[in-house]
Amino acid sequence: MLVFLGYLSEVWLQEGTCEAVRLRNENEYVVPASTLKSMWAVVLLNRLSANYRIPTYVITGRNSLILRFEGDPFLRLRALDSLLREKFSQMRGKSVHVLISFPRWGERYGYGWAWDDIKLRRVSPITPLSINGGRLREDTSLGIKVVDTLPLDSCVWTGIHLLIPKDNFRYSDPLKVIKFIVTRAARRAGKRVRIEVLESDRFSFGGLKVDTLWSPPLNRMLRPILKYSLNFHMDMLVAHYSGGITRAGRIFKRFMGELGMDTVAYVFDGSGLSRYNLIRALDGVYMVCAGSRTIKPYLDSILPAPGSGTLKRRLVEFKDMLRAKTGTLFGVSALLGFYEGCNDRYVFGVYLQNSPLLRSSRDFIDSLVIWSSGGRRCLFSEKEER
Repeated sequence: MLVFLGYLSEVWLQEGTCEAVRLRNENEYVVPASTLKSMWAVVLLNRLSANYRIPTYVITGRNSLILRFEGDPFLRLRALDSLLREKFSQMRGKSVHVLISFPRWGERYGYGWAWDDIKLRRVSPITPLSINGGRLREDTSLGIKVVDTLPLDSCVWTGIHLLIPKDNFRYSDPLKVIKFIVTRAARRAGKRVRIEVLESDRFSFGGLKVDTLWSPPLNRMLRPILKYSLNFHMDMLVAHYSGGITRAGRIFKRFMGELGMDTVAYVFDGSGLSRYNLIRALDGVYMVCAGSRTIKPYLDSILPAPGSGTLKRRLVEFKDMLRAKTGTLFGVSALLGFYEGCNDRYVFGVYLQNSPLLRSSRDFIDSLVIWSSGGRRCLFSEKEER
């Protein structure tokens, strides 16, 4: 017999109609944790296209170069370095004026989740030029080296090398990293650079030659984000769409209103890391149900199936029936997604709050999903038919 502490909210809706099938404490406000990522995936796929890409522009003039960052969370330092070296080598003059430009996003961290983690370098700032996944690793081709004697909260730019205190260091100053990459690429091409920084929402290329580094399509970005619960990348995507992480809540509630929902929800990030995020259990599930009507094929392809990602060791017998996103914070365990089998199709959400026993909470949620969906009976009946 499974025993759990805390309180439980459970919602099962018919997928086609979004009508309630099974409800338990559905009006409780829950901390969604990382299930918020799947809600945001619904918002982004509806408001942008599945093929939407985020650009990073490299604009060149006679002896000038402009870098315009728009918040591509998958942009790699190596790709940027390669294009910069190519452009610098094509310039005739020895001195190059470089303008680094990006839109104003305001606050650099999501509200309510970064206070303790900033000093320990467990998080990276959410800015339009926070590239490379927000991490720095040792890379001799880029001149990035690990030095064990450095304090954990600092990195050092020597002019030739960028020294970081440990591998996978989460940087606190993205602009410093970009300036280092630009300066080093220019030196390797025999150029001197004068760097200027411009933070502006509007930017004109003025007929100059433009090269573009494109992000993967939105659906391909969302797939690993949901499968492995990539917090930094989801916050970057939401900040890009919202114009900054602090504007995310307004955008989220606007979408809820367009679905005819009550917009009393508290959303402060895209990742679900904030403990201040609160949404009614019913609202979170209904939002995914009603918002997925025109994008369901994309959700089927990006939501993890049991046996992979954060569901690697969970509900593996039902990998052909379930597509769901996990959510975990200390004291919080959740599962939100789609169940299909035995001619029944549901959108479901199960939220267990204030429960310190994480493994027991997950086991309880999995058993509840199996029981509520009739999954075990369905599985056996399908095996008999085969």
